[in-house]
Amino acid sequence: MKKIYIVSTYTGTVLAHLIRTITRKPYSHISISLDDSLETMYAFGRINPKNPLVAGFVEEGIDKGLYEIKKNTICRVYSLEIDDDKYEKLKTNINQIKSVKSLYSYDLISLIAIPLGFGRNPEFGYVCSTFAADMLSKSGIKLLNKPFYTVQPNDFYNLKGLTLEYEGLLRDYNKFRATYSIDTI
Repeated sequence: MKKIYIVSTYTGTVLAHLIRTITRKPYSHISISLDDSLETMYAFGRINPKNPLVAGFVEEGIDKGLYEIKKNTICRVYSLEIDDDKYEKLKTNINQIKSVKSLYSYDLISLIAIPLGFGRNPEFGYVCSTFAADMLSKSGIKLLNKPFYTVQPNDFYNLKGLTLEYEGLLRDYNKFRATYSIDTI
């Protein structure tokens, strides 16, 4: 058995604020990490942290990308224990997207359509929540009872099956890990 991590964040950017206002939930972005350090988190978001219009598949980290700039990012870190086979499938699915990331784009239309109740399933487009939901589903990890292309970041908020490991400033997460071993909590 292995743990994966679903990370909900709120950076305070204009887009994050807009999503938060529409959904009335505190978090507006979802990433997946395959290890508890969160050194690498996979998502669809800003490729260039200073330009919200350039977006696609990204490898984020506590001190990388947008989080390097937005030091007061708040987060919730959830864990999910899965069997080794599902872990390897998830890793493979993420790496497949990563290997052809130039084919994929950030689906701006879904960003508007999903909150309005219009699911959209573009072949090579994701937003953060649809990427996370699709990767989990394709790996045999059934958490959400809806099509991946209708999933919003707030659908992961307090989701049954996930264990809340940490809530606070993303920059303080590793201090928390050093003080409290996640496996002993």
